[in-house]
Amino acid sequence: MRVKCVLNSENQNEPCVIPMDFRRHFISFVKTLLVNTPYYQRFNEEKPGYSPYVFGIEFAKVEGVDTEKQQMFIKPPVTVTFSTGLFELMTEICNSAIDQKGQLNVLGLKLSRINLLPLKQIKSNTVEFRIIGHAALRGENNYVDSSDRLHLEEAINTHLQKKVGFVNQVYSESAELPFSPIVVQDDGKLYKSVCQHYGGKITTLRGRITLSGSPDCLQFLYDYGLGVRTGQGFGLLEVIKQQ
Repeated sequence: MRVKCVLNSENQNEPCVIPMDFRRHFISFVKTLLVNTPYYQRFNEEKPGYSPYVFGIEFAKVEGVDTEKQQMFIKPPVTVTFSTGLFELMTEICNSAIDQKGQLNVLGLKLSRINLLPLKQIKSNTVEFRIIGHAALRGENNYVDSSDRLHLEEAINTHLQKKVGFVNQVYSESAELPFSPIVVQDDGKLYKSVCQHYGGKITTLRGRITLSGSPDCLQFLYDYGLGVRTGQGFGLLEVIKQQ
């Protein structure tokens, strides 16, 4: 289940200046949407575990980057896509967004439109995904890049198994989802990137990846995101093709 929150500036003809380390501001945006819901409690916990959602940020256009000042020049609107497999959580997010339309402000941009997207069901055992923005995957010692398919596959399955177990235990609204391993079929369109985040830099992945596995586990990745930091604006997937 997905909803798109569209943010606009008062003057759409002028570029907006935002920090390159912009995700923290959109984390606050999501927290504001959840503040009067039972799901806000996780932000008060010392170890909240995996996020029961994923979100991604897209700009209409990036017109320039000033690395010295750590700033980006972007053309609005900015779209925040929120995704989850939990019906109650999606209901809370949508109701909160509707209540705060025209008021909620992020980096000088106001929430102007809320679009609930059609439900997408994965029925295939092989899916080509596009990463919206960046994805972050941890290996044994550091973040994983796309140089070794086996390490990439191991990281995907490690995170997926832990997150499936966590969501089943803490948030499950119905029958538990069984975990089954994912196979990386094609990572040739995937590439390494570096992302500014909370004052530092982390290695990330961008591009497209083709994965095989049970439709349920592929659906879980679509609903809850790929890798770690999904509640911080990383790992949102878009389905390009079901094979």
